[in-house]
Amino acid sequence: MKTADQQAIRTLVKARMDFQAIRKAQSNRLGKKADGTEQNIPGRNFTTTDLENFVIIADDAKKQEAKIEKMLKKTLKRFPVYNEFLVNVKGVGPVAAGWIIGEFDIEKATTVSKMSQYSGMNPSEVKGKKRIDSKKYKGEPICAEIKNQKGIVEAYIIETNEMVRGDKPTPKFVLPYNKGLKAALLGVMADGFIKAKSSYALEFYYPYKHRLENSSSKVLHLGKMVPWKDVSKGHRDAAAKRYMVKMFLHDLYAAWREIEGLLVRKPYQEEYLGHKHVA
Repeated sequence: MKTADQQAIRTLVKARMDFQAIRKAQSNRLGKKADGTEQNIPGRNFTTTDLENFVIIADDAKKQEAKIEKMLKKTLKRFPVYNEFLVNVKGVGPVAAGWIIGEFDIEKATTVSKMSQYSGMNPSEVKGKKRIDSKKYKGEPICAEIKNQKGIVEAYIIETNEMVRGDKPTPKFVLPYNKGLKAALLGVMADGFIKAKSSYALEFYYPYKHRLENSSSKVLHLGKMVPWKDVSKGHRDAAAKRYMVKMFLHDLYAAWREIEGLLVRKPYQEEYLGHKHVA
């Protein structure tokens, strides 16, 4: 169960997302690109007064984003894992840290593989889960209950014996990972690592991407098996980012569990197979 402080972090992260969405949408309506330059879209002519008003809306949303980030950074200091680990990781800003602390439950994450699965970094197959109306429930194993505002159970999340990809959506099945967390780790944080030239980028991202650029090992790409060296640059880039984030999760898991006085288990490959991860 999330603590009150974690709920505060989650609320701030979501509030920032709300204002960010407003800013981006308003800028798009004004014909602005992400970098502030003009889009080549005809038919968007406003009077000077209206244009000024619309710009004010976008600017106000941007200011609110900045205010929330300050609140977020202050609230993050309530957490030992932030003060003792995350704040020292180059490339992890308050937004990424907010997603990490607000979404992960380190007590439930008894292994690093559970963190990888929850954040969408596990490409292996897992048992699929489905949402079923409470009136149609027939005794299947229940993973979670979905209640309405009155506290009445409307549906259940049940586990099936059907296997689905752990890192991709499957039609008719509940998403097997936290979509927002995955986007934050692979987008916000991964890009932060690369931009900051952090040790995770230098030790894992670049070496792994270089290895894939020269690899004849095959991977499913656009419906067929293709050597890694022949897939698109974007595909290799995404794979390298995922690998880098997984290596970060290994360190996060060990540090966080230790800080909280919880048992730290080695990854399965190390504990049972004697393998260690290298780039």
